[in-house]
Amino acid sequence: MTFEEALIQRVVAAPIGAMLCRWQETRAAHWGDRPDGAPLPAIVFTMIDPGVNYSHGGRDALRIAQVQADSLAQDYGTARAIADALGQLLEGATVVAGITFTHSFINLERDIPVVGVRGASSVYGRTQRLSIYCKE
Repeated sequence: MTFEEALIQRVVAAPIGAMLCRWQETRAAHWGDRPDGAPLPAIVFTMIDPGVNYSHGGRDALRIAQVQADSLAQDYGTARAIADALGQLLEGATVVAGITFTHSFINLERDIPVVGVRGASSVYGRTQRLSIYCKE
C-alpha cells in the first residue's frame, strides 16, 4: 500500500469519514482532484513534496511528506469542521497497512474563496498545508 492509499484509508476509517459523502463505495477523499460529479463534502489531497529523506547510508525510512488538504462543503461550517477534525486526526500516531504515521503539523491554514462547481452553486473550503511524519 502506498502512502497516499494509507492516508485515505486512515481518514475514511476515522470518525471524520462519517462527515464525508459516499463516492464509489467509499468516502469522498480524493488525491489530486475531485472527480467530476463527486458529492460534497469531500477532502482533496495534493502531494507537495513526498518528503523522501536520505542519509549517508542511502534512503532513510523516515518521511516528512508535505501535503495540501482541501476540505470542501456546501457551507462554511461543515468545511471548517472537517478541516478541524482532519488536523486533530493527523496529529496522532497510528499504523495503517505497515506505514507508521508518527505525527503531523499544520503549517498553514486558510479559507478557500467560494467557488461554483458542477452540481453545487457554491462550494466553501478550508485548505491546510500539512507536514506528515511517517515510516514505511
